[in-house]
Amino acid sequence: METSLGELVSIDTKPIVEDELTKKMMPKARQLAAMLKEAKARGRYILLRFHHDADGISGAFALSEVLRFFSAQQNSAVYSVKDAIRDLNNISYEEKPLVVLLDFGMNKESLEGLKLLKAAGVGLILIDHHPPSDEATGIADFFLTPWEFAEGKDASRYVAGYLASEVAREMGASTDRCGTYAKIACTGDKSTVLEAGDRERKSALVLDYLAAHSGYGNNLRFYKSVLENSELFDSIYLQADEKIDEAADKVMRTMKERKMGDVSIYVLDLEKAVKKGEFPNRSKIASKVFERLKRDTPLVVFGAGEQTVIMRINDAAHAKGIVAGSIAQKILEIMPDFAESGGGHGKAGAIRVKKGFVGAVVEEIVKMIGMI
Repeated sequence: METSLGELVSIDTKPIVEDELTKKMMPKARQLAAMLKEAKARGRYILLRFHHDADGISGAFALSEVLRFFSAQQNSAVYSVKDAIRDLNNISYEEKPLVVLLDFGMNKESLEGLKLLKAAGVGLILIDHHPPSDEATGIADFFLTPWEFAEGKDASRYVAGYLASEVAREMGASTDRCGTYAKIACTGDKSTVLEAGDRERKSALVLDYLAAHSGYGNNLRFYKSVLENSELFDSIYLQADEKIDEAADKVMRTMKERKMGDVSIYVLDLEKAVKKGEFPNRSKIASKVFERLKRDTPLVVFGAGEQTVIMRINDAAHAKGIVAGSIAQKILEIMPDFAESGGGHGKAGAIRVKKGFVGAVVEEIVKMIGMI
């Protein structure tokens, strides 16, 4: 764990993103900024747990510009009982402690762990862009999620790292620096809310690669040092890009094209290319294959894992009304015995499926596309 502290600067009240949803979210972002400022002024012990990807790490970078905290990497989307007990054993109780979970923990699977924090009198803040559970948000002292202000197909695009960057900016951090962190977060999660440059795209891949090889407790200082070391940064980027290319090559050797009208559909067998806990993950392989298949005509790529269906949709298919987030929600409605959870935005999404039923879910989606 580490302590991170940045200097406050004069507040620039102009948001990083200026659109209707941001306008709706900003009052809550300002509330959260005020809460964190007060916690800092009182000297409260703050533990920030960030998800182990470019989105979570970038959000932690932004908050470190203006806030002192102990940080810990979270290698799971679930805040488990084990996680809670470990945190309760490590935190200081001299001043009422505060735990901030960034980019995870707003799901029902985390509820038991969250309850233990509350039972111990620990303050709890959740910042996340994944579909929230009412039980989880209900137990938190404060939560920030775009799902409170937008339809599901749009909400997830406003990623956690971006939300944290807006909060940090409201606390006094530089808009330019927070904007950079927000762009890394967005490109890391394939969000179109902000357009990233080449350096931000490379930074997101480097952070994802590092996080995939790091365990619990990896600190932000290490990640920052890599981003600032140009030789090491370039070496890691090349390794990461090469790993994705190798996995994509393997998947593309067995894939076949299917046609539904003028829509080209490819189903990828990702299990042959993915090793559990190693880089790259299923999402990155699916995205790489999708990029290679780039075309102007409608294209849909499904990445099929043991319990996951990943969707990638191009502009032409999206223009026809093929929307990943809507497909995920429809599958959850019509196949509740097979599909466990899912979501996404216009052109990217994922569905978690019970073992043995991925093929059935993919076929149902193909039928849905044929009816659009």
